[in-house]
Amino acid sequence: MMALSGVALAETATVTLTQAEASSVQDNILPQLSFAAQQARAAELVKQADYALAQEQIRQERARKFAEAEARVKQEIGANSLLLNQATTKVYLESEFSTMWNDKAAEKVFLKEYALFAASGVSAKSAKALQQILNQPEGLGRDILLTDGFLDYLYYNKNVFKNANSWLYNLGSYSPKAPSVEQIGKWVSSVKNGSSGQFVTNLVPRNHLYRDTADRVLAMAGETSSGKTKKGKTAAESANGSSFYKLALNAQRLRIIPSFSNGIFVNIPSYQLYYFRDGQLTLQSKVIVGREDRKTPVMYSKLSNVLVNPPWNVPTSIMTKDIVPKLARDPGYADRASFEIIDGSGNKVNPRSVNWSQYLNAKSTPYRIRQKAGDDSALGRYKFNMPSSDAIYLHDTPNRGLFGKTNRALSSGCVRVAKSDELATILLKEAGWSVDKKNQVLGSKKTTSAQIRSDNPVYLYYVTSWVEGGKVQTLPDIYNFDAKIPQYSISWGKLKSII
Repeated sequence: MMALSGVALAETATVTLTQAEASSVQDNILPQLSFAAQQARAAELVKQADYALAQEQIRQERARKFAEAEARVKQEIGANSLLLNQATTKVYLESEFSTMWNDKAAEKVFLKEYALFAASGVSAKSAKALQQILNQPEGLGRDILLTDGFLDYLYYNKNVFKNANSWLYNLGSYSPKAPSVEQIGKWVSSVKNGSSGQFVTNLVPRNHLYRDTADRVLAMAGETSSGKTKKGKTAAESANGSSFYKLALNAQRLRIIPSFSNGIFVNIPSYQLYYFRDGQLTLQSKVIVGREDRKTPVMYSKLSNVLVNPPWNVPTSIMTKDIVPKLARDPGYADRASFEIIDGSGNKVNPRSVNWSQYLNAKSTPYRIRQKAGDDSALGRYKFNMPSSDAIYLHDTPNRGLFGKTNRALSSGCVRVAKSDELATILLKEAGWSVDKKNQVLGSKKTTSAQIRSDNPVYLYYVTSWVEGGKVQTLPDIYNFDAKIPQYSISWGKLKSII
């Protein structure tokens, strides 16, 4: 086939092929097409080839420009390293190396938040990035390091809510990543239109416990930078320093809660539930949470309904670990505990007809176990449902004596509420139920569901140290999440002089 260029095609109305070339096309490419159609197809193939060539040239040009920008970035930052080289370089390439941190107020807000993050022990790399910023003199190199750290913070801030269980309770699992192109674009736009200060400020959590705790951490950082203790250690290395890092970590755990104005809040190690409506405390109750080997997870959800006289569908893990061994010893246990054995077809099975011993140590069985509703049901008289990937919910319990214990990490993960009747009364009233209706349904023993009409977020969180009312509050670390908090070296004196 004769070679054609994109220019020739643009200037020539028709393309003429030799008879031999046309024969080749006809024989080898498009034998079913007419000669005119073959000419048109050949022209289209040339266009496609030229387009692919043009795209390759564009790609190569972009790669060349990026390599040049990358080299300049490295030159500007010297011996320092970047967490997010590609994303940071792209920002400066697209802005033609304009500085991004001319708004010093925005810089201060960011550095405060990044310092709190670095002090928490969540990310060693982020702590190093902060120290690089503090060591770098004013200029484009420092501006680049600020942007690199900010992109790290932007990613963390956006994703910590859904990754709290790993990042904040399994220290060392966080890894810096670039934010989405959309997020970076919004920040760059705010820089260009002079609103970067507001953009950065909007990232700071608004709940009062976070802010009070963060302020205390920064004040303690000032003490850390002031000198040595009597034993020759800095404050950060002393016992007070341990409190400093613990407080810094718990500040991060508080940032996932938007506010304490509305909803149900359970601070797991406090063994307490607080129900707020319009900023007012409506109910406070003791709770029982998961024991150490079956921890209640940190999570956020919303109440969907209240189940009155709930049956208990026994989770597989509890069934295999706790109930099957009892049934293997005594199948009559099922009747005494009001358990129904259900096979795969939904039929009830006599527990004495099953050889339970064969399922000892098994991960599953071909049966389900359901406990009938009643005063002795494990869920008591109320179950407060909410979407949860871990099948976690709030519920009543017949074992009221356990609420008298100091250590109430006793459940298999769900949260038992001491004042479940009071909580149900409030929620059912919001659902349109009268007290009489509630009592009638309870007396009927029939399982009845009431949809929750109001917006009731539920926060199960784990905070062992925070500031409230001007004082540092502490709780036992019942799950040992605070056992090994990394203490990274940061020049707090330099930070305090900037912020």
